[in-house]
Amino acid sequence: MTSSLPHGGSTGESAVAAFLLADSRLPSGAYSHSAGLEPAVMAGLQVEGVYPYLISRLQTVGRMETVAAVLAHRRALELCTSAGGEDDGGAPGFAALEAALDARTPSAAQRDASRRLGRGMLRLAATLKPGDPAVAALKREAPRPTRPVALGVAARALGVGEAALARLCCYDDAQSVVAAALKLLPIDPMTATGWILAAEPQINAVADDALQARDLDDLPALSAPLMEHWAEDHTERTRRLFVA
Repeated sequence: MTSSLPHGGSTGESAVAAFLLADSRLPSGAYSHSAGLEPAVMAGLQVEGVYPYLISRLQTVGRMETVAAVLAHRRALELCTSAGGEDDGGAPGFAALEAALDARTPSAAQRDASRRLGRGMLRLAATLKPGDPAVAALKREAPRPTRPVALGVAARALGVGEAALARLCCYDDAQSVVAAALKLLPIDPMTATGWILAAEPQINAVADDALQARDLDDLPALSAPLMEHWAEDHTERTRRLFVA
């Protein structure tokens, strides 16, 4: 049996690759990253606040990152389908996308956390698809990419379409919150699983909206001041389970 994971514009998509990119064992996975929940719990968030927190992230951080991942995916596809990986002036370049994300992320701690996750995702993509032109371009243009940009590039390299990527980006963030909650708070795992299912309409809505984005003007700039404050405070703590 041969593999058909595409390097360029292929009609096939890999469902298995989408599952892989949501695996908590990855360097960007939930075993090391709480999607900001640990700082929130340290600040006093209780069990009843976890689901509202999850939804708030989807509508702020998640909405921005999903649009960024979709734009990065399109840029990667352009680079891999154009002759020799030349710029055709379509989707925004990786460096411009990274600058736009930085401008929309006031918290230095959140920017650093995203780049830690992105660096791990880029390493995964470079290992699994070492000859991919978009992966090489991202390494040149943004060697420390943010999570959504690296996720978009990795998804395209592994044959995940942009619609699946948009939902993956939202799901991965939500499941990181839930996985962390199980370690940090007294929660029934069945209840936590139910939160993910309950969030499906919001996940689908955010993902569908992200697919309508065309350029950097469509990248949301949504503030989450408490999350930003908690993330900054987390960097000063010496006892913690998660890096962010």
